[in-house]
Amino acid sequence: MVCPVCGEALDLEGYEAGDLLDCEACGAVLRLLSDGSLEVVEVPEGEEPLWGLEAFPEGEEVVLRFSEGALEEEVRLPRAGLQEALRRLEEGVGEEPPKEAEDEPNLEPDYLTVHLESDRGPVVLRRLLFPAPDLLEFTLPSGSLYELPFRQAVRTLKPLL
Repeated sequence: MVCPVCGEALDLEGYEAGDLLDCEACGAVLRLLSDGSLEVVEVPEGEEPLWGLEAFPEGEEVVLRFSEGALEEEVRLPRAGLQEALRRLEEGVGEEPPKEAEDEPNLEPDYLTVHLESDRGPVVLRRLLFPAPDLLEFTLPSGSLYELPFRQAVRTLKPLL
């Protein structure tokens, strides 16, 4: 089942007809109906800013500033390269064959990976599909790892590309 607001895949296991659930991707409040469909109860008005990532264009590059507590790191990526990487991750086309979790076999790929070259070295973008929720990981040249909600990160970055 997918969210009728944003199209994000939802796990309805454990929910019964009449239960309310939140879409983690867009924040919509949904109700599970007796026929198995979802009814939109509330659509979020203004989306909160994406915590942990600031992005701004600078010429042919996009500057990404990641923060976690007092730690702050910045990388510059080519706009066209980041745009192509996000497109490929949305379409489910990565550079590595999708892997499956050994202890939780499933029929879907667990993650997709795309590599980019930044001003400081290689950056790895990985879309984690399993286990839910759908996440976007950035591994920076320093080795730091930042996880963000995939849909929200894409909505933040796309206008800059």
